[in-house]
Amino acid sequence: MKKPLLFFFLLLFGFSTGFAQKPVKVSAHSDSLMRALEGQGAARALARQKEKLHFLDTIRKEQVSQIDISRCHFDKLPGLSGFKKIKVLKASGNRLKTVPASPFRSDSLQEVNLSGNRLKRIRFPKNSSITVVNLSENQLKRIPRSLKRLKGLKRLDVSRNHIRRIPRFLRHMQSLHETDINFNRIKLSRTAVKNLSGVQRISLAGNHITQLPDNINELKSVRKLNLAKNELSAVPSSFARLDSLEILIFYKNDFQKVPSEIFQLRNLVQLDFYYNRLDSIPPAIGRLNHLEQLFLSFNRIRALPDSMQRLTSLRYLYVHHNALRMVPDWIKNFTHLQRLGLGYNQLLSIPDLSGLKELKEVDLQHNNLSYFPWKLAESTSVHILILRNNPFILTPEEEQKLRQLEKVKRACGYTLIP
Repeated sequence: MKKPLLFFFLLLFGFSTGFAQKPVKVSAHSDSLMRALEGQGAARALARQKEKLHFLDTIRKEQVSQIDISRCHFDKLPGLSGFKKIKVLKASGNRLKTVPASPFRSDSLQEVNLSGNRLKRIRFPKNSSITVVNLSENQLKRIPRSLKRLKGLKRLDVSRNHIRRIPRFLRHMQSLHETDINFNRIKLSRTAVKNLSGVQRISLAGNHITQLPDNINELKSVRKLNLAKNELSAVPSSFARLDSLEILIFYKNDFQKVPSEIFQLRNLVQLDFYYNRLDSIPPAIGRLNHLEQLFLSFNRIRALPDSMQRLTSLRYLYVHHNALRMVPDWIKNFTHLQRLGLGYNQLLSIPDLSGLKELKEVDLQHNNLSYFPWKLAESTSVHILILRNNPFILTPEEEQKLRQLEKVKRACGYTLIP
């Protein structure tokens, strides 16, 4: 996940999270322009379609291992019977309503991408070589039952469809390790949990899930659980028995406090509570001593508990957009820390972080810092340092020194925003 790095660059170019969007008035002129642009897009797609068909007709088929016919406005899949060594088939962003089974019979085919089409159903033949199937952004109302014929399937993406149920046959697909079922209409029932019990990486974001079933611990194999953009505010006691869990994402839910059950998940390396309603972090967080990435931004947190000093494996720590007034001195002991986000708080001072040799990115903007962190700014290890909108008190000589430092950093390819 590159979300923290993306956030830094959004901040760098001045984006804000609080803008209210005004209704857009579409004039006759702008409407005509939109139609013209759509026409140009269609023309480019048809040109690509012609180019791809020519390629398929003229290429030496025995040499082709990948076919990409994405975004070409195909209404039906071109004939691919002569391609005996194809490993990857990409046909996303077309207008396919049906797909014949014949292209999926190849013993060499490993990856199939049919995302962004108009499929309501699809039938796969028996095949043990296909390991990845992407059916996202279609019109599926159920996960295709014929997927069980793909004995080697490892990753399945059916996100952004109209699926309501996790089918029983998934329980018996022993090779299936990763499922992306984001943004559907899933009802996460006890039966659904049983049917996902063998999957290691499960994404169920954006399904309007309000509570987790009490047998959630039957996800015995799960190592990554993504429940972002749901409506959760608590977890059942059985959640504490997800012993294999390493990555837990509760981004954009409705938690007012971190559930105590989470602090029993001793194998966690990543914990994400972005955009909730937390006003504090319990001292029990110190038990998660394998934690490497901790995301607590966009909450109401006023202080970091001293027990956090035991989290010495931390590499990413994001607590921007909260209500922190101080940063504890023990943060200087986080020797593996690489990215630190403390912007948009109420900080009056910060410890000297220049001794953290692995630290690459620091965000301290929009605080109440009056003392300029010269050692941090001059550090050769820090590549991105954002300090704007702090009431720094600088002499004319220091202002000149800072301008010169900016030039030096820029020449080295670094970013310093004072």
